[in-house]
Amino acid sequence: MDDAKKEKIYRYLQEQIAQADFRAKAYVFDDQNNKNPTRNCYVKLQHHLTNFLSGDTEIRWVAIPGFRGVGKTTLLSQLYSNLNRPGVTKLYLSVDELVHIVGSNISEMLSVYEEILGVAIERLESPVVLFLDEVQYDPNWGIVLKTIFDRSKKVFVFITGSAAVALQSNPDVARRVVFEKLYPMSFSEYIKIKNGKFETKGLSTQLRQTIFESSSGQQVFDGLKKLEPVVRQYWLGIERLEIDRYMKFGTLPFALKLKNEGLVYDQIKKIIDRVVSMDIAQLGQFKPEIITKIQEVLYSVAATDTLSVNNLSKDLGINHESLSLILSVLEKTETLLRVYPYGAHATQVRKPSKYLFSSPAFRSMYFNFVGNIISQENYMGKLLEDTVGLYFSRCLSNKNASLTYDSSQSGADFVIGINNQKIVVEVGYGTKGIEQVVNTAKKVKPKYGVVISMSPLSIDNENHVITIPLSYFLLV
Repeated sequence: MDDAKKEKIYRYLQEQIAQADFRAKAYVFDDQNNKNPTRNCYVKLQHHLTNFLSGDTEIRWVAIPGFRGVGKTTLLSQLYSNLNRPGVTKLYLSVDELVHIVGSNISEMLSVYEEILGVAIERLESPVVLFLDEVQYDPNWGIVLKTIFDRSKKVFVFITGSAAVALQSNPDVARRVVFEKLYPMSFSEYIKIKNGKFETKGLSTQLRQTIFESSSGQQVFDGLKKLEPVVRQYWLGIERLEIDRYMKFGTLPFALKLKNEGLVYDQIKKIIDRVVSMDIAQLGQFKPEIITKIQEVLYSVAATDTLSVNNLSKDLGINHESLSLILSVLEKTETLLRVYPYGAHATQVRKPSKYLFSSPAFRSMYFNFVGNIISQENYMGKLLEDTVGLYFSRCLSNKNASLTYDSSQSGADFVIGINNQKIVVEVGYGTKGIEQVVNTAKKVKPKYGVVISMSPLSIDNENHVITIPLSYFLLV
């Protein structure tokens, strides 16, 4: 690194250090200068940092993966802004800006930062906390941060990245980093940030344990019936239409600041455009003519329940191998969630997978902004299925769990596998019967079945199927 470049990086870092608190305020405070509520993930992240500052150096590197627009920068800014301990040095940097505007990288930046600190990393006597946003823009971020991790126990690093798979598959970080994925907002987070109404303490855990960990359908029903007064109390003062707003755009925190729904969908479209034109294009796996087809693939996913790769390949004029790779990359960028058909491996290969959007807001954009590709009733039903898929991903992420669907005619939307036991789930935006759950249960032999819909809480004792109102499930 020559002197001119070192001077450029030095000036950039000095500017970042001087302006960081001011920049963070845009994310930490609202227009009335009130502190924005924090996401649920914040507590766990703050706990890791507090433990480190108290002398526990076992966890010193935390990665926060999540797709574009999910709120990573806001979360990182809140952590940065709220760290005001005497003797602790902190630095916030956007790696996107560092690479594309400064023309530098994390390694060069840290080399100059050591000079600013006036001491080598190995000789640090007081804690340094680094907040590095969107690290994937530096292809060598893994090995560089691994080196910092190994050189000193006085450095704690938060990193964010827009592709969880890319972060988790990096061999340089696997044994050193703790992953705390940031999912799209839950309904209770949406209400908290929009209306300032906080969650009922412990309710989510109780609902989750009741729905997923009960031994029988009767136990699920009895547990939910017991929680009924608490659930009803939470919903007091919340409009029924908030459920629709949440599914349409409320999973993405930036949407709450935009008053015009058209602007929300415009912003969502820009997010997807950047995923395609930047994140996917940077992988170098596709020719330009294939890149242009990716939006068509997403448009097709938005209009269908299941996706036949063979049929779509013919419709779009893309060879089978390229289309399979596109779908795989859309999974890795967390744009899509793939749900395999239930059955043996041969069945999963032979039959089509179901592709849900990681946020229902993505599908909503295609319906409202690009064009009315399915009926209103089917549209809301698909948004609900995306929402339930999102909840299952979040709730089952730390369990030995699988998520599939019954591909047979009149089969159920989901089959959850937890510790060799099954739960069959059907989803309906309005009222919904139990027939599809019963059909799938005949071959799956679940411990119980679940219907998630607008219908009241009830149980069919003969078939061991519980109907769970959406007002309960959204609080999980």
